[in-house]
Amino acid sequence: MKVLSIFVLLGLIGCASADKKEVSKAEPMQEKANIAFEISEGILHPESIIYSEEQQAFFVSNVASGNPMETKPVGYISRISKDGTTVNAKWVTGLHAPKGLSIVGDYLYVSDVTRVHRISISKSKIVKTFNVKDAGFLNDTVADAAGNVYISDMANDVIYRIKHDKLTAWAHDPKLQGSNGLFTDGKAHLIVTRWGDNMDPKTFKTQIPGNLAVIDLKNPTKIEQDKAIQGNLDGISLDNKGVLWISDWMNGDVYTLTKKGKAKKVYNFGQGTADIAVAKELNMLLVPQMGQNKLLFIKL
Repeated sequence: MKVLSIFVLLGLIGCASADKKEVSKAEPMQEKANIAFEISEGILHPESIIYSEEQQAFFVSNVASGNPMETKPVGYISRISKDGTTVNAKWVTGLHAPKGLSIVGDYLYVSDVTRVHRISISKSKIVKTFNVKDAGFLNDTVADAAGNVYISDMANDVIYRIKHDKLTAWAHDPKLQGSNGLFTDGKAHLIVTRWGDNMDPKTFKTQIPGNLAVIDLKNPTKIEQDKAIQGNLDGISLDNKGVLWISDWMNGDVYTLTKKGKAKKVYNFGQGTADIAVAKELNMLLVPQMGQNKLLFIKL
């Protein structure tokens, strides 16, 4: 499946065709990041970041120990104001190695290795934990238009879903091996960034690079893949122009995928460029630097 078809499926563009040369491989890095500000205060191995317009705040998951499979309660969530001030570095504590974040109403959902927490933003505390019995390595989370939350499992070929307050294995297929970042148009499809196949559990290096997979929200057995961007892919988000931003954790590269299916390497921030996100209201790219213990806020 070509990159263009991903955008057509998502309803992000109305184009009917694309130049085949544009989807063959990513162009080299050509831009310098316009960094609005950086934050390191209270930040320790940040994995994911999300912006809430309602709260006028950023929320950041900190692995803290640096071990993505940590089982001790050392991980935490930070709260940062819209202007970049650290409001509370350890806003919610007691997590293991928190990663992907998503917001539904007053609730912040966060994956935590083998469990998913629901945090009340107004109460600043965990109000429910979903323990995932057969989880291998839960990673990202994302919510659809109906408020259902999807969770990737990087170690298994599974995407879980929380619907009507119940967590179940929603999609299970070898095409989902190494599932990491998640993005959805909210109604029809879910795009998955894949870390890769045959991963070494000690180094996290893979024999086969990851790519993109698209799942039909109404029929999760319908899964297609695209190799326009390959690597140990992590974060994925959409900007105001309908351009997807995708990160490669291992190489530190950040790519864009345009409406016409054109892939381009835009930045390199070094190894550990994790679950990037776009704050559309601020027109800003949010970059957690997991290995450098800092956050980059880049004007688009």
